[in-house]
Amino acid sequence: MHDLILPIVTIFLSVLSIISCGFVIYIYGTFRELRNDQFTIILQIIVFNLIFDLILFGDSFGYLFLRNSTFQMSDKPVLCQSQSFFSVYSVLSSALWTSILIHSLYHSIKEREANQYMQSYYPGLGYGIPLLISIIPIIIDAYGQYNPMPQTNCFFDVNNVNVELYTMIFYNIPIWIMFLYNLIVIILAIRINKNFTQSLYSIYIYQGILAVCWIIPSIVNLFGFTSLVWKTIDFGLGGLIGFLNSFWYSYTSLADRLSFENGQLVQRIKETTAEQELAKI
Repeated sequence: MHDLILPIVTIFLSVLSIISCGFVIYIYGTFRELRNDQFTIILQIIVFNLIFDLILFGDSFGYLFLRNSTFQMSDKPVLCQSQSFFSVYSVLSSALWTSILIHSLYHSIKEREANQYMQSYYPGLGYGIPLLISIIPIIIDAYGQYNPMPQTNCFFDVNNVNVELYTMIFYNIPIWIMFLYNLIVIILAIRINKNFTQSLYSIYIYQGILAVCWIIPSIVNLFGFTSLVWKTIDFGLGGLIGFLNSFWYSYTSLADRLSFENGQLVQRIKETTAEQELAKI
């Protein structure tokens, strides 16, 4: 019975995140007026969160039905490699796009305008670097069966003697580097503007979400915690990332711009010219 706790918790949290991410994507696609530069960056984070949460949901849901069977995802190399690749790629991409967002906010605090030069490099950084890191484990055959749901979950191969090293190099270290980069940018932002503005508040929240949902699970993996409690925390925080990002990145900023009228979600008409200017997401 204990083996059902982890998948059930993960299913519940990942469904919550999937719905939240889907709603943000719907808002972005429906209301063109809200598509400023930072909302576009946020969309990248949300999309990669959605991919990761869909994978978690599929793993956990499948495990409920296949845990007592002879089925092994690792016996299907193409599926196992694909699942592992997209798991790593989605996490690294969402984390890197978070760093890009924080860099964008920092520049807006410093220069009070968008950095058009850097924006041209954002796609290459946000998509390219995680893609390169995620492909290398395929080449060296580092992906494979992963616990604690071995029938359906693939990540870095637990049966590989170098699994800890591979996880460290291709997963933990990149996340920690982005986390440290964000801390440095936050310190620089505080030195420039010591007033506790909305932008600075947002930077704190973004860094906190990254710390809770990515750093804690990476520590769990680093020290090899195998207890049910730690693994539930690991998978649970991963399943919750989409909801937290959707709430802090989008819902709090969109609350004063959208309203329900006659059963429909519509953009609120603001009364003054200053109010009509779109605030940064």
